[in-house]
Amino acid sequence: LCGMSPGPEDGDPDVTWGEASGGLAAEHGWWEQRVWPALAHRVPHLETVKVRGAWSGLYDYNTVDQNALVGPHPEVGNMVVCAGLSGHGVQHAPGLGRAFAELLVHGAYQTIDLSRFDPARLLGPEPRPLREDNVI
Repeated sequence: LCGMSPGPEDGDPDVTWGEASGGLAAEHGWWEQRVWPALAHRVPHLETVKVRGAWSGLYDYNTVDQNALVGPHPEVGNMVVCAGLSGHGVQHAPGLGRAFAELLVHGAYQTIDLSRFDPARLLGPEPRPLREDNVI
């Protein structure tokens, strides 16, 4: 129904551990001030929804272009990267696993070409970000 990521004006999230939750402290203000109003605007009956529990955690997110980084690091020798999947890691795991294994074993992709996600696209004198505006 809606999705949003914190913008630059929101600053860094609170990553202190909450004693009661046993994990990261949920930011209830974010729900109440940003998410709930967007949901209620789209579906007015959701305005009466009550929060019964909350969970929060760290999110693997590439802040430059919101796309995966897969391939050899262009500046650090013997380092291969597979990160920045923006919460889609489980969905992409079978294909990524196969392509990443091919890259490691054969030195190149054999069946699934993930070269467009090469980390080098974001480094160097002319970065080439892959824009995708629909990542939530």
